[in-house]
Amino acid sequence: MRRRQRLTPPFSVTYVPLSTDDSLDQTLTIINNTDTSVRPTLRFTARNAYGTELPHVSTIGVNQTHVGGALLPAGGTLVDILRFDGQGARLVSGVDVQLAEVEESDHQALEQDVRTVMIDLEQKATADPEDFWGIGVVNPNPFGVTMRVSLVRLEDRERSYPRQVVDVVELQEDVDMASVSNHVIWLPEDVRGQFHGVVHRLVPPTLA
Repeated sequence: MRRRQRLTPPFSVTYVPLSTDDSLDQTLTIINNTDTSVRPTLRFTARNAYGTELPHVSTIGVNQTHVGGALLPAGGTLVDILRFDGQGARLVSGVDVQLAEVEESDHQALEQDVRTVMIDLEQKATADPEDFWGIGVVNPNPFGVTMRVSLVRLEDRERSYPRQVVDVVELQEDVDMASVSNHVIWLPEDVRGQFHGVVHRLVPPTLA
């Protein structure tokens, strides 16, 4: 008897409610296994630890995956941080993700994912908000990319609950990264120590 070949789904989705390394909680990771770049619009159904739907909980993504605001290149990865609001938001431990709409893009396929990290004064990666002085951006691809970068502030930890996003500040200007390049964006002094993470999303280029 011949075995049936298992097909790779066009998009792989992983949700992690609670980080194990003090990074951001409630992380959604989407991998594009196709050869077409897209801008997906997602719909979410929040569920508790027993798998029961929480109908009064609304879900949005910091990187705007709920409104099709992020580009997911062919072969690339899109990371979003989910925020839950409404009655029962504290009880969310899982989420169903549905592709409500998808818009194709002519963006080039990524050879490697673009990265943004929190860095300290010595330009070393850090997870400590007190040492968060700047953003390190790396584009390892042989072509330029344009991205939007946001700072994320979380609530204080309460017992073992995932920390909710309480504030998001998006940089006023898009970041245009040249091919195979890295860049440092230093934070203004008045915002240092206030944010717990940095996220980015690719967008169509702003430069011709």
